Amino acid sequence: MSDNVVSLKLHRDLAAEEEKEFRDWARENWELSEPVNPVWHPTVVQECAKMLDEHIRANTRKYDAGNMDWNFAYKDMVVALDSSTEVITEEDQFEMAVEHFWDTEWNNLTGSEAG
Repeated sequence: MSDNVVSLKLHRDLAAEEEKEFRDWARENWELSEPVNPVWHPTVVQECAKMLDEHIRANTRKYDAGNMDWNFAYKDMVVALDSSTEVITEEDQFEMAVEHFWDTEWNNLTGSEAG
Protein backbone atom coordinates (compact mmCIF):
# COMPACT_ATOMS: atom_id res chain seq x y z
CA MET A 1 0.00 0.00 0.00
CA SER A 2 1.30 3.42 -0.95
CA ASP A 3 1.81 6.28 1.51
CA ASN A 4 0.50 8.69 -1.10
CA VAL A 5 -2.82 10.29 -0.28
CA VAL A 6 -5.28 10.73 -3.09
CA SER A 7 -7.66 13.62 -2.69
CA LEU A 8 -11.06 13.11 -4.26
CA LYS A 9 -13.04 16.23 -5.02
CA LEU A 10 -16.76 15.51 -4.92
CA HIS A 11 -18.09 18.98 -5.68
CA ARG A 12 -17.22 21.43 -8.38
CA ASP A 13 -16.28 25.04 -7.78
CA LEU A 14 -19.14 27.45 -8.39
CA ALA A 15 -19.20 30.73 -10.25
CA ALA A 16 -20.50 33.67 -8.18
CA GLU A 17 -23.95 33.50 -9.80
CA GLU A 18 -24.18 29.75 -9.18
CA GLU A 19 -23.13 30.21 -5.56
CA LYS A 20 -25.98 32.68 -5.07
CA GLU A 21 -28.38 30.21 -6.68
CA PHE A 22 -27.23 27.43 -4.33
CA ARG A 23 -27.61 29.71 -1.29
CA ASP A 24 -31.07 30.76 -2.50
CA TRP A 25 -31.99 27.09 -2.98
CA ALA A 26 -31.03 26.36 0.63
CA ARG A 27 -33.10 29.29 1.91
CA GLU A 28 -36.13 28.26 -0.14
CA ASN A 29 -35.99 24.50 0.42
CA TRP A 30 -34.34 23.63 3.73
CA GLU A 31 -36.37 23.66 6.95
CA LEU A 32 -34.65 23.94 10.33
CA SER A 33 -36.23 20.70 11.51
CA GLU A 34 -34.90 18.69 8.55
CA PRO A 35 -31.54 16.89 8.52
CA VAL A 36 -28.67 18.40 6.54
CA ASN A 37 -27.78 15.95 3.78
CA PRO A 38 -24.02 15.25 3.77
CA VAL A 39 -23.96 14.96 -0.04
CA TRP A 40 -25.23 18.50 -0.59
CA HIS A 41 -22.78 20.95 -2.07
CA PRO A 42 -20.67 22.69 0.63
CA THR A 43 -22.23 26.04 -0.33
CA VAL A 44 -25.69 24.68 0.51
CA VAL A 45 -24.42 23.22 3.79
CA GLN A 46 -22.78 26.56 4.71
CA GLU A 47 -26.04 28.38 4.06
CA CYS A 48 -27.95 25.89 6.24
CA ALA A 49 -25.40 26.50 9.01
CA LYS A 50 -25.86 30.25 8.62
CA MET A 51 -29.65 29.90 8.75
CA LEU A 52 -29.37 27.83 11.92
CA ASP A 53 -27.12 30.47 13.50
CA GLU A 54 -29.59 33.24 12.61
CA HIS A 55 -32.47 31.24 14.07
CA ILE A 56 -30.65 30.45 17.32
CA ARG A 57 -29.56 34.07 17.78
CA ALA A 58 -33.13 35.29 17.23
CA ASN A 59 -34.57 32.73 19.67
CA THR A 60 -32.02 32.64 22.49
CA ARG A 61 -33.34 34.44 25.54
CA LYS A 62 -31.74 35.71 28.70
CA TYR A 63 -33.54 35.03 31.95
CA ASP A 64 -32.87 35.36 35.67
CA ALA A 65 -32.75 32.08 37.56
CA GLY A 66 -31.39 33.78 40.66
CA ASN A 67 -28.28 31.70 41.30
CA MET A 68 -26.13 32.58 38.30
CA ASP A 69 -25.23 35.87 36.70
CA TRP A 70 -26.71 35.14 33.28
CA ASN A 71 -28.77 32.28 32.02
CA PHE A 72 -29.67 31.72 28.40
CA ALA A 73 -32.36 29.46 27.01
CA TYR A 74 -33.08 28.13 23.55
CA LYS A 75 -35.87 25.60 23.03
CA ASP A 76 -35.55 23.18 25.95
CA MET A 77 -31.83 23.86 26.45
CA VAL A 78 -30.38 26.14 29.10
CA VAL A 79 -26.88 27.47 29.61
CA ALA A 80 -26.19 28.90 33.05
CA LEU A 81 -22.99 30.88 33.28
CA ASP A 82 -21.38 32.15 36.44
CA SER A 83 -18.93 34.99 35.99
CA SER A 84 -18.12 35.38 39.69
CA THR A 85 -14.59 34.03 39.20
CA GLU A 86 -13.85 35.74 35.89
CA VAL A 87 -15.01 38.95 34.29
CA ILE A 88 -16.96 37.99 31.19
CA THR A 89 -19.32 40.43 29.54
CA GLU A 90 -22.94 39.56 28.99
CA GLU A 91 -22.30 39.76 25.25
CA ASP A 92 -19.47 37.21 25.50
CA GLN A 93 -21.65 34.93 27.60
CA PHE A 94 -24.43 35.22 25.01
CA GLU A 95 -21.93 34.23 22.30
CA MET A 96 -20.80 31.22 24.35
CA ALA A 97 -24.41 30.14 24.86
CA VAL A 98 -25.22 30.53 21.15
CA GLU A 99 -22.14 28.47 20.28
CA HIS A 100 -23.26 25.72 22.66
CA PHE A 101 -26.82 25.72 21.28
CA TRP A 102 -25.55 25.80 17.68
CA ASP A 103 -23.14 22.89 18.23
CA THR A 104 -25.89 20.80 19.82
CA GLU A 105 -28.42 21.55 17.07
CA TRP A 106 -25.90 21.12 14.23
CA ASN A 107 -24.80 17.76 15.61
CA ASN A 108 -28.44 16.66 15.69
CA LEU A 109 -29.08 17.87 12.13
CA THR A 110 -25.95 16.35 10.64
CA GLY A 111 -25.69 13.20 12.72
CA SER A 112 -22.29 14.38 13.98
CA GLU A 113 -20.83 13.51 17.32
CA ALA A 114 -19.86 16.37 19.62
CA GLY A 115 -16.15 16.79 19.36
